[in-house]
Amino acid sequence: MNTVEHIAQQLQARIRQSEWAQAGKLPGQRQLAEELGVSRASLREAITMLEGLGLLRSEAGRGVFIARPGEKGLGSAYGRWRFQGRYALRDVYLVRNQLEELAAGLAAGVVTQAGLARLRATITHMEQAADAGDLVAMSEGDRAFHACLYEIAGSPMLLDLAENIAEVVDGSRQVAFADPARVREPIYEHAAIIDALATGSAEAARRAMRAHICNVADRAGLSLTIPGA
Repeated sequence: MNTVEHIAQQLQARIRQSEWAQAGKLPGQRQLAEELGVSRASLREAITMLEGLGLLRSEAGRGVFIARPGEKGLGSAYGRWRFQGRYALRDVYLVRNQLEELAAGLAAGVVTQAGLARLRATITHMEQAADAGDLVAMSEGDRAFHACLYEIAGSPMLLDLAENIAEVVDGSRQVAFADPARVREPIYEHAAIIDALATGSAEAARRAMRAHICNVADRAGLSLTIPGA
């Protein structure tokens, strides 16, 4: 995990320990940054991540509040899309699908048993995180799965494209984890992708990835139609 994810995990743990439950909100950012020994910039990024995961919500001039699990509606953190002013979330999933379908198709032709084992290890990580109720680690495990798939695909250009949009993709991933009733679904979908890769069929791998991205969008509250699919 990077620095921001470590800070987010610390905040998540303190939220779960009901440390701030009585007030229903976090301390001021200056105070909190000093307590954690981190920069305010990194703290703000961690708070943004937890907003995307549905754990926090910010109110201008009032502070950062703890969101109730699965809370929806005005003022909630559910489904918060941090790049709303720049990209439509639907477009992000459409672009993700094109890139990740291609990665899955390429990977199916070259994946080794060692590569499949690396992918399965990310599922184990996500299962452990789900058992612990750790959404930060769940999101990190999800990212690790897709990053590993890009590496296996073996296309430097595809890998560069993925890295260039990684921040936006991470935001779209976090929004899709905001429904606590559905956080385990990506685990099963990743397992289906691995099974398809193991057959060596590019078409099967692409279909499994397409189904996954459509389900990701559904968890974020969107009905996604893939043109030409």
